[in-house]
Amino acid sequence: MADSRTRKAVVFFLILVGVTTVITTAQGPRRSSGRAFAFRYTASFANIPPNAHHARIWIPLAQTRANQEVLSRRIRSSLPYEIHDEPVFGNELLYLIASPPLSQPLDVVIDYDVRTSGDRRSDPKAWWAHSESVASADELLVSLRDEPLMVVDDAITQLATQVSAGHRTDRDRARGIYDYVIGHMRYDKTTPGWGRGDTVRACRLGAGNCTDFHSLFISMSRAIGIPARFVIGATIPQEPSGTIPGYHCWAEFYRAGHGWVPVDASEAWKHPKRRDAYFGSWDANKFLISVGRNLTLAPAQEGPPVNYLVYPYVEVDGKPFEGVTTQFGFTTRSTKGVKI
Repeated sequence: MADSRTRKAVVFFLILVGVTTVITTAQGPRRSSGRAFAFRYTASFANIPPNAHHARIWIPLAQTRANQEVLSRRIRSSLPYEIHDEPVFGNELLYLIASPPLSQPLDVVIDYDVRTSGDRRSDPKAWWAHSESVASADELLVSLRDEPLMVVDDAITQLATQVSAGHRTDRDRARGIYDYVIGHMRYDKTTPGWGRGDTVRACRLGAGNCTDFHSLFISMSRAIGIPARFVIGATIPQEPSGTIPGYHCWAEFYRAGHGWVPVDASEAWKHPKRRDAYFGSWDANKFLISVGRNLTLAPAQEGPPVNYLVYPYVEVDGKPFEGVTTQFGFTTRSTKGVKI
């Protein structure tokens, strides 16, 4: 496991460079496309036991970040709700409590209007020039930590050191790890255990979904002192409207003077001709909902830390509850007259 004093020194150096360097953009292919769309998040809680004393519900709320601007957000619920800030990554959380008599069914609908940019423009006055360009010391420390499933141990450190050998910059070292992950992994949702984001499993089996690909990338990046974090949301299809079958996640690594740089190794595995585009380019087809792993919510849950949060997390009488149905829907908006 990496020495904590070494990690703090890395963080200090990153902050120093980040403060004294003009914010520029990551190297790589430039894309100027943008999207405007409506996104509907529907959560249905139809199976809460009628004899339960209470149910607590947390739902992540998407925010304006980096290349994504949330123009409006409308929440519909039969229950009163509060909005809280998750303490480590700053995710906004919709918080609801259901008490007897529990109404059936209970639905929560969140409608967003969003615009995104696939461009890497550096105008500091533009909406996509978000405060995430320079990370705080706390953000960087969190993005270097060893976690229960995204482990940073001696084996991962040795592997990452080998893969990144000969590369002089953080960008090149991250690119070496990215290329290794794509070559080592295969996209597989048939072998049991996929989807948890277990670095050890990904390293051993070389198989999994986007969660597993990016857990390996993040652990290896952190092992050689490159802050990296997990982000999750959905990919918006090119069709006029429809439903989205499930979540999609990717990773971001921190490059001093450039901010958080996006990486999508699992999509690059699926689309080899776009490998360069999925390293360091903002994707206008992605909608980011939450950041981070191993989450303590607000108000704090009674159960263990939440592995990641894109669907609702529910506790019934203090115990995690799985009986939730979540659906994503979208409608493409015209970009005519909309500055992307």
